[in-house]
Amino acid sequence: MAMMLGASTASMRVRTVSTVARRVAPRASLQGARVDKMRQACVAKQPTGARLMGTLGGRRKGASKVSASKDDDTAVKEDKQRRRAHPLDDDTPPSTAAAPNDRDVADDEPVNLVEEFKRGVSFGNSMKERFTTARIDDRGLPIADALICVGASVFVSTVVLALGIPRPSWLVPAPWVPRWRSLPFLVPALSHGTKLAACWIPGALAARAYEAEAYDGSVKEAVSRTVKGGCFAIGILILLTQFSLQLQFAAKGLPPPQLGDGYETDLILNGAASELIADSVFEAVALIGWRIIRCKTDIPPDDPSNTRWYD
Repeated sequence: MAMMLGASTASMRVRTVSTVARRVAPRASLQGARVDKMRQACVAKQPTGARLMGTLGGRRKGASKVSASKDDDTAVKEDKQRRRAHPLDDDTPPSTAAAPNDRDVADDEPVNLVEEFKRGVSFGNSMKERFTTARIDDRGLPIADALICVGASVFVSTVVLALGIPRPSWLVPAPWVPRWRSLPFLVPALSHGTKLAACWIPGALAARAYEAEAYDGSVKEAVSRTVKGGCFAIGILILLTQFSLQLQFAAKGLPPPQLGDGYETDLILNGAASELIADSVFEAVALIGWRIIRCKTDIPPDDPSNTRWYD
C-alpha cells in the first residue's frame, strides 16, 4: 500500500510540474521573441560604422587605438619638421591658447617707472615742438587755408538764404550794417568762418600739414594729414561750443545745460549739435578739395632769399 501511495504521489507531482511548464513556456517564448526584436531594432538604428565597430573584438579595438596614436604622433612630428624647414609657408592661424599666459607674463614683468616717465616727457616735448617750432615750407598756405574756411562759411550762408532754409544760430543779421540785400548777413558769415579757421590752424600744425610732404607728395598723404588736422580742429570746435553754451546759460542764471533738463534745453543742445556736424562736414569737404588741388598744382617752393615766391 505504501509503495502504491508513493507512486501515485510522484505521478501527481510530475503532472503538476508538466502543467505549470506548459503554462509558463509560452510566456517565456513570447518574452524572448520580444527581446530579440528589440535587439534587432537597436542594431538597425545604429550607423554602419557603429555596427561594424560593435562586431569587432577587444583585440581589434586595442590595435586600432595604438595605430591611431602612432599616426597622430607621426603627423605632429612631420608638421613640426615642415614648419622648421619652411616657417613662412605656414598657413595655419596662430593659436590663442598661450595668449592669456603671455599676458600674465607681461603683467608680471617689472615696470621701470623712470624710463616710462622719460618716454612720456619726450613724447610731450615732441608734441609741443609741433606748435612752438613748426615747420612751414609754404608761408602762404596757412593764409590760403584760412580763406578756404571763410569762403566755405560764406558759401553755406548764401545757400541757406537763397533756398529759404532755416538759418543757423550764428547767421543773425548785424543791426549796424545797412540793410541792402543780404549785406547784414555778411558780417556773421565772415566771423563764423574766422572762428572755424582759428580751429583749423592748430589742427594743421598738430598734423604737420604745412610741411612739404603734406602738399607736394602723394594725394593719399595730403588727404591723410588733412583728415588728422580736421579731427584736431573738430575737438577744439566742440570745446568752444560747450564753453559758449555754458556762458549763455550762466548769463541767464541757469546751470550748465544737459540733455533731459527740459524741452527748451534739449532743443538748444540738438540745434548746436546739428550745426557742429554741418560745419565739420562742409569745412572737411572744402579743405580736402583744396589740399588735393594744391597737391596736383605745380607751384614753386619758397626761396629763403626772396620775400615773395613769385619774384
